[in-house]
Amino acid sequence: MSGPTIRPFIKEHWFLILAPIVLLSNALVVRSGPIDRLVEAGLLFDLVLLVPALYFLCYRKRRQGAAVRAIGLACLGVWIATKLVPEADRVLLVYLAPLRYVGLAVLVLIELALIRMIFRMLSAGDTAEATAKRAADTADMPPWVAKLLVWEAGLWRRLFAGVRRLAGHRSEDD
Repeated sequence: MSGPTIRPFIKEHWFLILAPIVLLSNALVVRSGPIDRLVEAGLLFDLVLLVPALYFLCYRKRRQGAAVRAIGLACLGVWIATKLVPEADRVLLVYLAPLRYVGLAVLVLIELALIRMIFRMLSAGDTAEATAKRAADTADMPPWVAKLLVWEAGLWRRLFAGVRRLAGHRSEDD
């Protein structure tokens, strides 16, 4: 990237510049000494609120899925905080760590809804390629993720068909 082309990139993806700065500063604080409640609160603020908020602010106009991705970043932030703060020094994380599982459950429900949508498209007779393209456009996901979800939905479809065949054969044997 040359000088004239890097400015539009930075203007559009400023999150990719700020987030590493925030994360590196947190890493330096953690390595600088003991972790007390104030340091833990600062880490949690940066990892669970600031970084996801920066992501959302940067990409809210371009992508409809920015809020979902920000929730994922918040869950990741809680997980990173549990790795950075020693167990003996955790005061706030004891209360916040279980919320990570709530966020992960929300993300799993969203994935299940996407797989259901893809499953319906495949059941309607759409090709895998057309389904992946429609899913990527509808859910604002990268094409490779859409293809992976189409592949996963295909696996579930074949599994359910196999279970139905086995159940049908067993009822005939009875």
